[in-house]
Amino acid sequence: MKYVDAVMTIPKGTLFPMCGMNLAFDRELIGPAMYFGLMGDGQPIGRYDDMWAVKTGLPYIWHSKASNPFVNLRKEYNGIFWQEEAIPFFQSLALPKECTSVQQCYMEMAKLVKEKLGKVDPYFTKLADGMKFGDMFGPRF
Repeated sequence: MKYVDAVMTIPKGTLFPMCGMNLAFDRELIGPAMYFGLMGDGQPIGRYDDMWAVKTGLPYIWHSKASNPFVNLRKEYNGIFWQEEAIPFFQSLALPKECTSVQQCYMEMAKLVKEKLGKVDPYFTKLADGMKFGDMFGPRF
């Protein structure tokens, strides 16, 4: 019942765990950049899809769902190991100057995810293919 306008930009280079349960964004502006990874049944990771973002603030909706930390750990443990490779990958990611649109940058990132992180686990190859071909979400580019 109370609106709180408290939004902060996360400083460049800061690693920030984000929760996607209370997330809103302009799909036309940054939709492709908000693609969550392949998660859930049939995937090697069942949770961990909403861990990184650039803005934060107080939630507009109260969420009080009880959560079992042991069940969550089983769903997240691959992500905990994979982040040792994924974080340095994204920290050093450089896109070519020819990428001048969000779509071009996103497609290039999908290619690099496949090339570099595909060596970490086959999941990343499948993720990159999902990013490239839009198998999971939204329109294809």
